[in-house]
Amino acid sequence: MKKFSLNTLALVCAAALTGCGDAETNINEIEPTVVVDTEDEHDHDEDHDHDEEVGEGRLAITAADQAVIYIYDLEDNSLIDSLNLTHPAEYLYASPENRYAVSIQRTLDSVEFVDGGLWQELHDDHYDQHDDEPVLTDFTLNDSKPTHYVQRGEQTAIFFDGDGDSGINARLSILSDESIAEETTIADHDFDTNIHGTAEIRDNYVLTTLRDSDSESTLPEYIAVLELHGDHFHQEEILDINCPALHGSFQTETHIAFGCSDGVLSIEQQGDVFTPLKIANPSELATGSRIGDLIGSPESNIMIGTASSDFYLVDLTSANITPFGWQTEDNLTSVVYSFDGHKEHMLILDNEGYLNLYSAEDNWEFEKRILVIENLAADADPMIVSSKAAEVIYIVNGQQVTSVDLDDDHVEDILTLDFQASGAVWLGIAEEEEHDH
Repeated sequence: MKKFSLNTLALVCAAALTGCGDAETNINEIEPTVVVDTEDEHDHDEDHDHDEEVGEGRLAITAADQAVIYIYDLEDNSLIDSLNLTHPAEYLYASPENRYAVSIQRTLDSVEFVDGGLWQELHDDHYDQHDDEPVLTDFTLNDSKPTHYVQRGEQTAIFFDGDGDSGINARLSILSDESIAEETTIADHDFDTNIHGTAEIRDNYVLTTLRDSDSESTLPEYIAVLELHGDHFHQEEILDINCPALHGSFQTETHIAFGCSDGVLSIEQQGDVFTPLKIANPSELATGSRIGDLIGSPESNIMIGTASSDFYLVDLTSANITPFGWQTEDNLTSVVYSFDGHKEHMLILDNEGYLNLYSAEDNWEFEKRILVIENLAADADPMIVSSKAAEVIYIVNGQQVTSVDLDDDHVEDILTLDFQASGAVWLGIAEEEEHDH
């Protein structure tokens, strides 16, 4: 069921095919589905099934050690096109509304954007649904060491670490699908030193990281609150509880959290007031270990923290951290973890080739286990790619692509690649958008 927020409608109304060269454009008209309830801050949609209209989407896959990205049509699993990038992608992400593949080359200070060709724009009483040829856009970002890519709602933050050896300071850029189409950023912020930092977008605020320029570590230790002013930010405050060796962040509807060497810094937002609280590491955490990544569902105040190969439940309401005993059998280890496209389930692919599902609605209770890969190699490095148009995920394991229907547990090998995959993302028109704060 297609669902747009008002911000989404404003963005898609203004979106244009910028930087698309001579790509072929196909446009179909469909009726809009949004119905607005003025008594609720969230939008509601009519009870219609639009899966046929939005389609299955496309899969973008980059080749290891090659400056090439391949775009596949998931309607029939056919190759649409292969496009040459300037450099091989080190990391690959989807843009906030899944129109663009974002190719990051950290060591070469470059970010490129590939238009996947599937997007919608609103025209009066209908949508124009674009089904275009993929194309490498002319838009690039070339700041120093792009690293953390943090997508929240309809915007994303790209944090450029900078380079202490070269005297290049860190930089933060905020983008959306609309700004990418217009070949610009929404806003930027320059720091006074290099930082291996991150950022969390909260409407007109961004919580980001700071470090003492005299520190021996490039990891930050402070949180700053920035407020958007046009195309730049003003620093409003630095929170009074520090977060040594900060790494990893996530947010819910009411809280923002950052991983620290001594625990997790939980920040509750009420309007323009941000109240920090340090949640200490649990006794079960091994000496010298720390939570370095935070993941979860925006609508659950129990996050999942990762410390090496271990998982912990970080309860922001009761302010405690406990081990997450996700294993249903002895001797299971996590090979790769992710979420479905709607953040309703955490997914863990274990060493026996099973996909384990845990429900966000039920505080990450185990739901079921699906055999996906028989005889999974000990050195396998698979990727999980989630569709936002259906309850389907795609597992890219070496040169094999397998689809998994999370509703009926159907597993099918759909592609055999003639190259080694290094990154993969789903592109297309989402069935449901995240709620705004």
